[in-house]
This record gives sequence, structure tokens and C-alpha cells, in this order.
Amino acid sequence: MSVKNAQDPFATPLETFSPNDPLAETAGLKSDYDKRAYGEANPALIGTLEKDDIANRPIDAVEEVPTTSVRKWWVRLTWFTTWWIPSFALSKCGGMKRPDVQMAWREKFTICAIIFWLCAIILFYIIAFGRLLCPDYDKAWNESQLSQHAGQNDYYAAIRGTVYDFSKFYKGDHSDITNLQTSSDLMLQLAGQDLTEYFPVPLTVGCQSLVSDTALALLPTANNTPAIAQAVHTSGPLQGDASSKLHNVNWYPDRFLPFAKKLKKGYYVYSKKDIENQGQWRQWAIINSKVYDISDYLNTVSIYQTNPAYSFLDQSITSLFKQQAGGDITGDFESAMSQFNETYRGATQACLDNVFYVGKTDFRDTPRCEVQNYLLLAFSVLLVTTVLAKFIAALQLGTKRTPEQQDKFVICQVPCYTEGEEELRKTIDSLAGLEYDDKRKLLFLICDGMIVGSGNDRSTPRIVLDILGVDPKIDPEPLMFKSVAEGSKQLNYAKVYSGLYEFEGHVVPYIVVVKVGRPSERSRPGNRGKRDSQILLMRYLNRVHFDAPMFPLELEIYHQMKNVIGIDPAFYEYILMVDADTRVEADGLNRLVANCADDSRIIAICGETTLDNAEGSWWTMIQVYEYYISHHLAKAFESLFGSVTCLPGCFSLYRIRSSDKGRPLFISNRIIDDYSENRVDTLHKKNLLHLGEDRYLTTLVLKNFPAFRTKFIADAKALTSAPERFGVLLSQRRRWINSTVHNLAELVLMPELCGFCLFSMRFIVFIDLLGTVILPATAVYLVYLIVTVATKTAAIPYISIAMIAAVYGLQAILFLLKRQWQYIGWLIIYILAYPVFSFFLPIYSFWHMDDFSWGNTRIVVGEKGNKKIVAGTDDEPYDDTMIPVKRFSEYQREVWEEGAAPSIRSGMTGASGPFGNSQAILHSGPPSLYKAGSAYAGSVAGSDYGQGLGDYYQNTNVIQKPVHSRQASAAALSQMGGSQAPSMVFGGTPSMYGMPGMGSMYGMPGSSASMYGMPNPMMNSTASMYGMPPMLPNPLAVTHSPAGSDIGMAMPLSQQNTGSNIWAQQDGAAAAAAAAAAAAGGSGMGARPVSTYSALNASNPFAAAPVPRALPINDASDPTDEEIKSSVQTYLANQPSLMNVTKRSVREALVGAYPNADLSSKKQMINKAIDDTLSGGAQA
Repeated sequence: MSVKNAQDPFATPLETFSPNDPLAETAGLKSDYDKRAYGEANPALIGTLEKDDIANRPIDAVEEVPTTSVRKWWVRLTWFTTWWIPSFALSKCGGMKRPDVQMAWREKFTICAIIFWLCAIILFYIIAFGRLLCPDYDKAWNESQLSQHAGQNDYYAAIRGTVYDFSKFYKGDHSDITNLQTSSDLMLQLAGQDLTEYFPVPLTVGCQSLVSDTALALLPTANNTPAIAQAVHTSGPLQGDASSKLHNVNWYPDRFLPFAKKLKKGYYVYSKKDIENQGQWRQWAIINSKVYDISDYLNTVSIYQTNPAYSFLDQSITSLFKQQAGGDITGDFESAMSQFNETYRGATQACLDNVFYVGKTDFRDTPRCEVQNYLLLAFSVLLVTTVLAKFIAALQLGTKRTPEQQDKFVICQVPCYTEGEEELRKTIDSLAGLEYDDKRKLLFLICDGMIVGSGNDRSTPRIVLDILGVDPKIDPEPLMFKSVAEGSKQLNYAKVYSGLYEFEGHVVPYIVVVKVGRPSERSRPGNRGKRDSQILLMRYLNRVHFDAPMFPLELEIYHQMKNVIGIDPAFYEYILMVDADTRVEADGLNRLVANCADDSRIIAICGETTLDNAEGSWWTMIQVYEYYISHHLAKAFESLFGSVTCLPGCFSLYRIRSSDKGRPLFISNRIIDDYSENRVDTLHKKNLLHLGEDRYLTTLVLKNFPAFRTKFIADAKALTSAPERFGVLLSQRRRWINSTVHNLAELVLMPELCGFCLFSMRFIVFIDLLGTVILPATAVYLVYLIVTVATKTAAIPYISIAMIAAVYGLQAILFLLKRQWQYIGWLIIYILAYPVFSFFLPIYSFWHMDDFSWGNTRIVVGEKGNKKIVAGTDDEPYDDTMIPVKRFSEYQREVWEEGAAPSIRSGMTGASGPFGNSQAILHSGPPSLYKAGSAYAGSVAGSDYGQGLGDYYQNTNVIQKPVHSRQASAAALSQMGGSQAPSMVFGGTPSMYGMPGMGSMYGMPGSSASMYGMPNPMMNSTASMYGMPPMLPNPLAVTHSPAGSDIGMAMPLSQQNTGSNIWAQQDGAAAAAAAAAAAAGGSGMGARPVSTYSALNASNPFAAAPVPRALPINDASDPTDEEIKSSVQTYLANQPSLMNVTKRSVREALVGAYPNADLSSKKQMINKAIDDTLSGGAQA
């Protein structure tokens, strides 16, 4: 059975809820509110529902989700890998009862198997593959390599093509010749050399069939004459000392060779180039890759020409050595040997091998042995080139420029979970103290559930509200909205607080959204995760942009931003996402915004994040260098391509809409739809959306807007807290590593990344992905490398050492050039902890890839074809129609035209509903039509939201009600904004004074209607926190109540305008436009406002900021510098206030004053003229 959601939440039509709805009597429900919130289920039974209780309303009971082809192939591979592991074993032994949990384990096992085989293949290729192709690669030494083994404990020498290790032999006296002793000093003179001439073989032994005279001996040439004559081991009859063992003619084959065999290390080799070069003075040649040197033989024959006994080799053989000295004579030699009989051939070959053999050609130069090195070299060059490119990208030297002060509206979003008071205060204070216009930044804090963090004595929302100074008595009504979750958890409730936060002279507006959850939630009520908090704001701004129907919570946020804070939410152009444990430096936000303002194609940008607790513990110290290099190498390099693949959630700025046509970017439906996926039932989705939501958000931005850029700038800095305990670090890195693997896998398949083939971001992403999964192999190979080099069991791997030197050497050059001397120590600490980062943490992370809380709301029962998802027995019914939606423009117009009605549950106490507020009941004022005050306040003067009277949208009929009397209205103050004593301004910071009208919260004289103590506007409109009227005043306000506006704050009668023209302060065009907008509903949602102060003034005709006065038109096509300076002075002198004048506005005024001139080349001169004028240097 397939059941789909009834309606899309973005397109749900407005519904009218009647108190006489017959469904309200179903299941014993007392009100339409209860019915709409809980469906057919009785709230008293929430949490104990069985299948039979919801049988009549099978909402999301069974869903069939189509499976993609990629998923089908992956499932096949998973089963192919784990077919030998029966499901009952996972159930019985592993405790995995559910099929979806078992499937996730199988997927994890498959991924770990793939990673294992990748690591094994890498190690096999680097370590073993070369040995298989060239087994004796590390058992050969040439002349230069042999000379390196000439130490006291490293004594190598070559004799007749074989290398021996005499390290333990040379130190003793081994001579048995009378009056001839050896010493270690004498022996050391021969270390690392070819000692063939020091061990002559008797010719009767070496060439038995060719020589019979024991007196014959070869005379060495001048180049082969031994330097130390006493070291020559002459054996046989030619040995003068008859008592020595050397006097035995068979000493060499019978005694020396068996002894030397125990000391054998490898082969003595010559390169073909060396053989050819030395062939000019040596009569030697190559025969079947063996090198034979008959120089001494030819020298002896030339001396004893008259004695034929010395010419025991056939002339056809010796002539080859003479004619082709230094060459390969294999072919000619075999041809010559074929002329002899078998006996002579054998005797000649044995003679050459025993007496004239000196070594082999260097087989390491053959393609069989070289292919491995060339492939490794190619990969190494590729990787080193990448590292070098990253180094060049990070090498951005120069002075740190301070950008011009920006005027864009920015929302600073801070998701809060279990942080402590110190961390939260640090973050909030850093945002409040940013060097950015306070009126143009909004602190938007979202508390993810009623959670008490470890070590805290209060819940996180309470800590946040106490920091902001919100009175604990203020308890707004929880409002419904849809969360990113599964099953019934999609229905969530949240409270909204707003006000002003003062910090070191800064006064910053804030909004706090506290997710409290449904009444039935007992464990972590309201908690839905960081992704839900991000989606809450993104979806809200999306609906503001399109004037789409909103959830009750979103309507309340809209009201607080527009009518309480006094800034239309459509003005905001950027979202700064900051974690609750991050401290942003004062100029950080302005630098990020300045870069985005300079390049309209930047959709997101991040700054450098360093550690705030670098010396907190050993575990924080090992992370310092990693944080530094990950920004200055990886992100700086990716920023060159405009494709930073990971924008950290702790400090990133996103562009809400495009600067040209106002098209939604970060809040586009494409990103929100993909990011708000609530069916997270596979291992891949779990890792993307539950572990790496910040990184996946960057992936979605790159995927949906490939023409835009994601950038990194090092000048904008923030400090964050790193885990100080190993357990916390382990948990954090498990999330980071696994999310990195799955996100990079997504990016590799993304065709929109820039570049092509090896010169593309996709290739870089693939290298990063491969480097991440083979981290354990890297650690193992480094250990192998260290052991090999230390023990000298193999040749030094220069390629690997060069790679390591390039990687860390370039990194060291980077921070040395930037004069970051402290990172020398941090680099050493990081290297010491390399096994932790490269081996232990990845291994742990990969194996715990399926370590999730799966819940019981959705159970996957099939993977073949379409996947069936069945509601769990503990899941409550949910449908999108449970949450009413309404456009803010429609709601505001209804309130203006009809006035707000009391609760439909007249006579019911505030404590009787599921969100009853006993505080509101205790402090409620005299009974009246408005139930004690404003419909939006969080205090006793609050709305039905603020009281315990249920949900405003569920319990209020928006029908016209007559005003009973001036006294009653004055007692209740304003239905949408009044305040009783003490003043609780819209659920935000209470007044410092106990009586209205005594002054503002900052001690300045003024009415109680303004938090700044500024007098209210003459109109009865909603006063903002800045003492300004709202974006769109109510043209009908004066007809409702002479004592207080229905949508404004209460004012003394002396300040009220009872009958004057509400557009009196506007000129004709502006008044007509504003009146038309108010008549249409006051939203102005059809046009996108620009984020400038002039736009704000256009929407707010009563703003305190005056309109800049224009310059007279000058038709000159090339004005002089003096004329321009005079125009600058005139413009600045005519402005009633310089508080709102910027250099840009002055330049724009000059462009308008000189329409025929090109002033772009005079920008610096104009800026200097402005500075001179303001400083008094240009005065007459």
C-alpha cells in the first residue's frame, strides 16, 4: 500500500478552522487545537499508541520509495561481499534485529573491505610488487654504492663479482704468515673496494684443463696492481711460506670460498655505460650479462711472447676482447665457441668464470626493474605538483588591507545544543562586538531542544536567555513548525524571544528560537539536530522571499523581525553561520562581506579558524598545526578554482540571494529540498546528513550553483574550541572522516566541477578521497620506511623521502615566510602525533561508520525494486495538514482590517491546554476582550502565543470585534504591542523601570513604547526597538482606538495623532506608493528591497535618518579637480546629518551631478577630497 503526504508544506492552501468542527469530538478531544495537533490520537495516550490505535488513520503507515540504479548496483556489490555472513548471525550475535540496521552493517563491512584492499594494494605495489619484478634489486652494489660501506661497523668488499660483509671479520688478526700481521687499521684501507686482484686464483685450479704448470701466474696491469702488496693472498706453490695455509694450491676453492659464502651479501655490478667508458683502457667485455676482464692475461702474454704456455686461451676468443673492448660480445663469442669441441668449450668457459669473471651488468637498469620506479616517480611528481600548487596558492604575501565598512544586512545564526555558559557568552559577545553596524546585523540563536549539557546546571535555552537578559517570567506560547525528522517528529514546537543585547557600547537586536518539542516528548524534547536548525532559518527566508504560506513559528519570527526589531527580513542579504563555541574576531564579518560585495559571483565564503584552546591539553596541541595547514593549503588552493569543497559550519558566510536580479541562492528550493531530506535510511545518507551536514551543505551549493564560487580568505579569522579529551576528539573525528569520505564520493561524481581531466577540481577531489581512505596504508608505509632506512636492510628510497621532504618542506617554508615562528613547534608535535591522525583515528572511524541512533519511527523492510518503509509501532501519526500555514501579508491585512479576536476557547484557563502557562495566568491583568494585552508579547502583555491559551492560529477567529471602551483598551494596552508594568517588550528584554513612561531601558527620557527611549512616531503604528515605526504603518490604526494602536505600542494621549494625515511627512510619489502598499496588505513582497539605508528609508517614511540632498546638474564633460572638490564640499555641507553619508553615496551624487563626465578614474581623488573635507583640511 502506498501512501503519500497529502500536501506539500510550501503549497498548502489556507484553511479555516471552525470551533464546531465535528472532528473535534472524535476520540474525546476537547478542541480543534487538540484535534489538529494530534490527529485522531488522544493526547493522553501519546507515546503508547499501538498499531490498532492508528489503523483508521494510516498516515505514512507504508511508503514505497523507488530505488535508483546506483543504489541497486551498490546493494548487489554489498551482498556479493557479505553473502557468507548470514542475517541470523547478525541478529543473534550482533544484536541487529532490524533489516535496515543489518543492511547498514553490511554496507559498512563492504566499504571497510574496499578500503582494506585499497590499502593492501597500495602497500603491495610500493613494497612487494617491485621485488616480484626484480627480486634482487636490493642485493646489488655498483662501485659508488659499495664505497659507501666503508665504516668500522659497515665493512663491505667485492671479490670476483660478489659482495661480502667483513664487518665482523676485519678487526682480528687472521694472518698465519711468519712476520706478517694484519690490523684493523690496515684492513680499513681496503673497505668498500673491489679486492679481486688481492685474491688471485692459481691457474692450475681455475683453468685446470688449459694450464698444468703451477709456476704460471698472471701479471697485473698498472691499473690493476694492488696498492697494498702485503694484503695479496697468493696461494699454492707461489706462496713463499710453506707453513701457511696459503701454501695449499686448493686454498681458494676449499677454504676461502666456503668461508666467504657465509658473508655473502649480493652482487657487484657495472652499468653498461661504465663498462663502455672503461673499455678504453681495460680489455673487458659483456658475455650473457656477465663481465669478463682479461686485461692481466693479455698483459702477461705480451710480456712472455716467447713462452706459448701463457697463451692458453684461443686467439679467436681473445681477439674479441681486443676488438670490442667495453661492448657486448655475446653473439660473436657464442659463434667462436661453436667452433670448438664440447670439452674445450667447457674448459674455456670454466676458465673465464673462475679467473676472469669480475661482476654483472647492472640488472637494475632493465625495464623489468625500472618500471616500478618510473610509475612511482610519475605518481610522486603528480602528488608533489599538487602540493606545490597548493603551496603557491597559499603563498599570498602582502599587507593586510582593511576593507571599507560595509552596509549589508546580515543574520548571524548560532545553533546551540549542549554548550556551557562560558562558551555561549563568548560567542554571543564576539558577534555583538563585531565592527559592523549594529542595526545591520541580527543575532539569530536557535536552541536545539530542551537539553541540559554535561556540567551545566540549567538547560541550554535558559543559559542563552539569561545571557541575553530575558526575564525568566517570560514564557511565550510554543508554536508549530515542521522539523527535519522522521515520522511524528516532523511536528515540532518552538518559542520565540526577541530583544536587544547590549555589550560594550554595542546594542544588537536578537531573536532566540527555542525548540521545545511536542508535549509527548520525554527524551531530548525538541531536539532535531543542527541541520533542522539551519533549515528552519533557510526555509523561513525562502518563504519571505516568495511571500509563501508560513508555519505559525515562521509568522511569529516574521513579526518579531519586521514589527518589533523594525527591519524587513527581506532586507537581509547574507547569513553568517557560527557555532556556539566559536569566537569571531572583530573585523571578521566585515572582511567576509567586503569580499562578497566585490565579487557578486561568490555564493559562500569562509575565513580561517584557529584554536582558542591550543594549549588546553595534549589532544588540542596536536590539532593546532592541522587546523592551520588545512586552511592555508587545502582551502587556499581550492579557492583559486572558486570551489572550496568544505565550508566549515563554525565560520562561513552565505549569500541569500543574487545581487543582480534578487534570485534566491542559498535559500533556493533546490538546496532546501535536498538538504531537508527526512528519509535518511541508508548508510550513505546517514553519513551525509547526520555526521557531515556542514560539508554536505557545501556540496549542495556547488552542485546546484556551479557558476558561482565558494571562496576562502585568510584575513577573516575566528577562534573555536577543540576537544580537550581523547574521547571527544575520537567522536568528532569519526564524524569528520566518515562525512569526508561520503561527501568526496558525491563530489567525484559531480560533472559541474571546473577543469578537465587531470587539470580539474574533480581530479583534486579524487586525490583527496584516495588520500583519505589510504591514510592507514600511509602510516604503515612510513613505519616500514623508517625501519628500512634505520636498519639499512634495503636501498634508501629516495623518491619517498623526496615526497615527504617536499610536503613538509613546503609547509615549513609557508609559515616561515609568513613569520609564524610558533608553528615550528606545532609541526613537530603534529609529526609526533601522526600515527594518531593517520592510523588510529581512520581505522576507528571506518569501522564505526554505522554507529548511529536508528530510532524506531521508520523501518525498511525491503531493498529489491522499490523499498518499503513501514511506520514503527512507537510512531505517532503525522500529516502536513496538521500544521496550518498562512501568508504573512494575508495575516497582517486581516489583523489590520478586522482586528484580532479572543481565543475560541473562551472561558478556558491558560493552564488547561497542552502548553499551559501558569505564569501568564498568575500575572494576567483585568479581564478584557484581549486577554491581557498584545497578541505577540512574551509577557503578561503578550499574545495568545505568549499566554498559555494554545496556538494563536488554531484558537483565534480573525473577525471584527467592537472596542468596548477607551478605558478597557487602555487597560489592556495594545492588542499587538502594548506593555504593562513591568514592560516585557515582545518576549525580549524587560524594561529597567517598573512603570511605563518613566524612561527607556537605557535611562534616556522617552515613552515606554521605545526601547531606546526615543519618542514614538506620530502615527499609531508598531514601534520598533530602534524607536522607529515598522516597515509598513497601518493606515487604519486611528480608527480602531484613540488610546492605543491595535498593532502598535501604547503611547500617552499627548503623543497620539487622532486625525492627521498619515502620509503627511512624505512627498507625493512616495506617499502614493506607500499608501498603495499598505492598502495591498502592507507586505511589499512583490518587489525585492535592496540592502541600503535608502531602501530602508523608502519603506519607512518616518525614519529618523534624513534623505540626502542632491547636487545641481553640471553638463561639463571634463570637470577639473577643483570643481569636483567644491562639489564634494557643497554636498557634505548641505547634508543635515553625516551619520548616514558614505563615500559611495558621495561618489554616486557626483556621478549624478556630472552626467556627461567619466569620474571612474578620479575615485581616489574624490575619496581624498571627502577625507580632507571631513577632517577640515579643505576648508576655505
